[in-house]
Amino acid sequence: MKKQQLLENKQHGTPAFPFECFRTKSDTTDFFVPLHWHKKTEIMLIHTGSCEVTIGNETFSAKSEDLFCINSEELHRISSSDCSLLYSTFIFSVDTLAFSIPDKAQMLLAPLIENTLRFPTQITDSAVKQCLSPLLHRILQVAEQKKAGYELLVKAGLLQFTAELLYHGLLLPTDPVSLNASRYQRERLKSILTYLKQHLTEPLTLASMANTFHMSEKYFSRYFRNATGQTFTAYLNTIRVTHACTLLLETDHTVLEIALECGYENVSYFIRLFHTFMHCTPLQYRLLHQNNEETGKK
Repeated sequence: MKKQQLLENKQHGTPAFPFECFRTKSDTTDFFVPLHWHKKTEIMLIHTGSCEVTIGNETFSAKSEDLFCINSEELHRISSSDCSLLYSTFIFSVDTLAFSIPDKAQMLLAPLIENTLRFPTQITDSAVKQCLSPLLHRILQVAEQKKAGYELLVKAGLLQFTAELLYHGLLLPTDPVSLNASRYQRERLKSILTYLKQHLTEPLTLASMANTFHMSEKYFSRYFRNATGQTFTAYLNTIRVTHACTLLLETDHTVLEIALECGYENVSYFIRLFHTFMHCTPLQYRLLHQNNEETGKK
C-alpha cells in the first residue's frame, strides 16, 4: 500500500523558492479539508471564525488569532460549521532556512533541519502570539504583492519567526522513543486511509477493516474516530463523494455508473447522500461546473 496516495501532490511555490502562503475562506457551514500530509512544514493562522484542527492525534478547537505549526509528514485536517472562517496557511521547507556558511546562526538551525527539534503544535502564549502574528501578516502581504525582493522578506520573516520560538524556548526536543511511536501510529493511519482510497468501490465495513488491520471492531472504531475526527462511515462517505465529484467533472459516465464506481449499489441513496454533502444533485453539480468553465473561457 502506498502512503504516497495520501501525500498532497500540489507543488508549493517553485523549485527555486519552495514557499507558498494563501488565505482560505469557508463561505459554508460544512467546510472540510480531509486528512492529508506533505513533506513541508506548515504554519496556520486563524483570522476570523472558528474551526476544528486535527494535527497528528490531537484535535483543537481553534478561534481567531490561534496559531498552529504542522511539522513535516504530520497528518492534519480542518473542519468548520462557521461560514465566517478565514485563515492563512504558510508552507515551506525548513531546510530552505539554512545558511551556506556554517556560522552560529546555522548551528542554531541545524537541530530543526535535522529533526532533533520541532515546531510546537500550538502556540498559546499570548505575548509570543502578539510578536509572531504581525510577522505572519507581513509575510502574507509581501508574498501576495510579489514585488522585487519579496523572497528575501519572506525568508527573513520565517527566520525571525523561528528565532522567536527558539528565543522563548518553544522549539521542542524530539524524543527518539516518542518519535518512533508517533511515526508508527502515523504510518499505520496512513496505511488505513490509503487502503480505503484504493478499495472505495468495494463493500467496505467496519468489521472487514478491523479484520484487515488486525484489530477488534470496537478498538478499530474508537481508534479511527480519535485519529480522524470522523466515524469510519462518515469518512468513507466523504472520500466516496469526493471521488464522485472528480468523476462527474472528468468523465461522461452516467450517475448510475458513478454510483457503482464509488461503491454505492443503490443510486437513489447515492443521490441523497451526494445532496447532503454538496447541496445539489450529481447532475446539477456537473452542469454547474460545466457552465462555470464555459463562462471562464469567454
